[in-house]
Amino acid sequence: MPFPPSRVEELFQVAAKEGRLAHAHLLTGAPPSELESLGRGLAANLLDADLEGHPDFFILRPESKSRRVSIAQVRQLEHSLSRKPHRAPLKVALILEAERMCLPPAEAANAFLKTLEEPPDHSLLILTSDRPEQLLPTVRSRCLTFPILPDQNPSPIHGIDELTRLWAESSEPTALAAYRRASLLQSFLLSTRDRLNTQNDPEAEEEGDENESAQSANLAGQLVRVREDIITHLIRSAWARAESNLRPEIVREIDALEKLRLALARNIDPTLAIEVSCLRIAGLT
Repeated sequence: MPFPPSRVEELFQVAAKEGRLAHAHLLTGAPPSELESLGRGLAANLLDADLEGHPDFFILRPESKSRRVSIAQVRQLEHSLSRKPHRAPLKVALILEAERMCLPPAEAANAFLKTLEEPPDHSLLILTSDRPEQLLPTVRSRCLTFPILPDQNPSPIHGIDELTRLWAESSEPTALAAYRRASLLQSFLLSTRDRLNTQNDPEAEEEGDENESAQSANLAGQLVRVREDIITHLIRSAWARAESNLRPEIVREIDALEKLRLALARNIDPTLAIEVSCLRIAGLT
């Protein structure tokens, strides 16, 4: 399920105090700039120092015109991590846009697997990728993954406050509540589509089939973006209701909404996907 950046920082702090930090972490789900910002913040907290010029902090990003992470970069990072920390208890490496080391023939990624499998003592790796599907499965499987809820607020949507209020009120773990939520979300998506449709220039549709096709494609693109923002609003609403107590039902709701977002992105039938998601939220599947 997606985590707000602040929640990830809290989890890292608790894990560090209790000595439970994994050796490799993957941050994904947000734009590259936000993932880099979060990764730097986590590294600064772990090192308890400014990262500028810190001898125990290393950053690796794509280079050259092809924007690849090269095998030479990986070798240099491995050499740096093999040495003992200078000032901090551990060394932290931040690997940005990690999918760029998996570009065929993926020599850099294969070379990096040794470090992921047997990390040097006193070292911690933070990888970022907004395209985790492009990472080698062997890389993903060796990281503890944190899907990140984008930090920037989604675009304002007409009626979204009323939707989130009614959504929160239908929180009973019953089939009736699940049906109510599914109907609520489906109706809201339909009304949003109708509103976007009326905002398009009606006279433009009379200018020929080619222009009408372009209008339809534009409307479809708008609907996809707004649908993503609606689900993001609902996820943020669930986190807000959780406050400091992340109850099992809230975890289930956030996870189900994220699965709904992914299902809709794969063009699964919206009505079916929404109904399944609401049943999951109610704990009925």
